Amino acid sequence: MIDLHIHTNATPHHATWTPVALAVAAAARGLTMIAVTDHNTTANVITTAMAGMHYGVRVISGVEIDSAFGGKLWHTLVYGVDPEAPALLDLCAEVVQRNAADAAQLMRDLPAAGFVLPGMTDRDRPPTVAEVATTLARHNDLPGRVVGEGDEEAGMRFILTHFAAAYHPVGVHEIISVAHDLGGLAVLAHPGREKGIYAIPATDEDIAALAAAGLDGIEVYYPTHDAATRARLLNAAARYGLLVSGGSDSHHPHQDLAAWREQDLTIVAQLRG
Repeated sequence: MIDLHIHTNATPHHATWTPVALAVAAAARGLTMIAVTDHNTTANVITTAMAGMHYGVRVISGVEIDSAFGGKLWHTLVYGVDPEAPALLDLCAEVVQRNAADAAQLMRDLPAAGFVLPGMTDRDRPPTVAEVATTLARHNDLPGRVVGEGDEEAGMRFILTHFAAAYHPVGVHEIISVAHDLGGLAVLAHPGREKGIYAIPATDEDIAALAAAGLDGIEVYYPTHDAATRARLLNAAARYGLLVSGGSDSHHPHQDLAAWREQDLTIVAQLRG
């Protein structure tokens, strides 16, 4: 049983699994393989792999990278790359640096356009674009906001619509290039999820274009993908020759780990190799 999408406390301000706690929980769940896929960092991969060895769980190196393609925002998973490979570390650093620079630019542009961003400078670290977006939506009446839309999603959607020139995320094609140069795989995370600006459900056209750009796989098995979504994604994977992956996207011990069957995940054979 496999779970290839888990976050640890190396994901800043976002997740709380410690490496040892994750290894213990994975073993208790009966998992034979997991992947650590923190956002834009591989800092806990080796530590978790060492804990996994102690508890009989194989840990695959992974990372989930904020990215863009075709005018939309995506999360791209990279698997099977040395977590200390300089090119991968450089890519992760570039994502973080670009985001910080873009957030700083937005903190100049948005107030100049009449929007208020209270509290954004009262922090012990530079804010991210997502944090600027959340504050923007929370404290301003944004035109065109969808009823029921969360603050981060509403703010990000507004920025992408009205301040797109200030936001420069790394392209999925750049991630694919680095992954392939280092012998790894690039997989589109939760392509059927309908939550948040980073999870615009991927259309067949999106998947076809990403496959043409060199994408290796898609995350078909995901907790919020219903049976119809999984069937559609499985068909797309077969049509475009993509590997099938699956994970829980667990961030905290109170969020269950997944236990997808190894035989359903065609990516496993390549990761084991």
